[in-house]
Amino acid sequence: MEKRKRYELTLRTMAPLHIGSGTTYTQKEYIYENGYYYFPDMGILYKKLQKQGEKKDRIFEDFLMKNGHTNSRRPRLVQFLNDQQIRERNFSGYQIEETGFELEKKKSARGNLNDISAFVKDAYGYPYIPGSSLKGAIRTILVNEYFRRDDIPWGPKQQDIFHQIRVSDSEPININQLILAQKWDFSPKKLTARSLPIHRESLKPMSVATFIITAVGEQAIELMDQLPQFAKEYYKKYTNQFLSDFPSRYIQKYFWSPVYLGAGSGFWTKTNIDKADNSRHKRGGKMAMKGKGVLKLTKAPITKFRLNGKPRQLIENSENLYEMGKCVFNLKERGEN
Repeated sequence: MEKRKRYELTLRTMAPLHIGSGTTYTQKEYIYENGYYYFPDMGILYKKLQKQGEKKDRIFEDFLMKNGHTNSRRPRLVQFLNDQQIRERNFSGYQIEETGFELEKKKSARGNLNDISAFVKDAYGYPYIPGSSLKGAIRTILVNEYFRRDDIPWGPKQQDIFHQIRVSDSEPININQLILAQKWDFSPKKLTARSLPIHRESLKPMSVATFIITAVGEQAIELMDQLPQFAKEYYKKYTNQFLSDFPSRYIQKYFWSPVYLGAGSGFWTKTNIDKADNSRHKRGGKMAMKGKGVLKLTKAPITKFRLNGKPRQLIENSENLYEMGKCVFNLKERGEN
C-alpha cells in the first residue's frame, strides 16, 4: 500500500472571492429593500401567489415573461410586489447585507444592479469552495515552481500526479460571509480604475475555509510538504511579471502563503508565467488582451485585523480597492498511514 499523508489547509480570503455556480439572478429574482438584497425561493413565492387566485397567478407569469431589452425600465421583482400590494417577504431563500460599495454612488441609485452571479452553494444553501477550485490553484503553483512545463498529464486515464493529490470540498461557510462585489479594472497606462456593470456574490475579506488534502505516494507528499514555499516563490514571479507594473498601494501584503482563487483574479494567476503568450489570450471570443492586461480589483469595506499582536488592515489605499480573489493559506499535517 502506498504511503499517504493527510493535511489540513486553512484558507483566508484577503479580498472578495467569487466561485461561480453558473446561476445568474436577474432583477426579477431578487429584492433590494432596507439595506439588504433578498434572494427569495422563487418556487415558494410562486406557490403563495397561486393561492391568491388565477388572476394573480397570470399577472405574475406575465411579469416573468417580460424582457428588459426595450426602452422601458427593466422589470424588477420588488416593483411587481409593490404594485400588487404584496407586503409579505417570507419566501424562504436568503439575504445579503449591502456594503455601500456595490455601485459608484454618483452614477447609480442604491440597489439598482443588473444581473448578479451566484456563489456556489451546497444542497442546504450554504456557500462552499469546491476542492476542484483549490486543486486548480495548487496545480498552477506546481506547474510554475516544480514542473516548469504545461504538458503535465491530467485526468483519470493518465499517469496523473494530481490524481494523487486529493482535495476535499471546503467545510460549509456561513451565508452571512457573502457580500456583493463589483468588477473594477485598473489600467497600467491610464493609472485609473474603471468600474464595470458586473456583480458577483463573493466571500467577504477574512472569511475562513478549511479543506482536507490527502497526498498518496512519495512524490505527492513531497510536493505538498513544499507547497507553502512554492506558493511564495510563484508569487514573487507573478509580482515581477505583472504586479510590479501597478502602484504598490493597490497590491495587498500577504501573510501565510499567497494564492489566488476564483473568477476575476486575472490571466496571470492561472497560467504558466514562463510559457504564457498573452497575445493569444482572448476573453469571450473577443479581441486579444492588450499588453499584460489590467489589474483585476473590486471594492469592499476596510477590514482590520491583528497579526502577532499588532493591528493591521488588508488594504493600503483610500479607495477601498482589493485584489479580486487574493487569499492566503496555512498547511498543517494531520498524520500519515
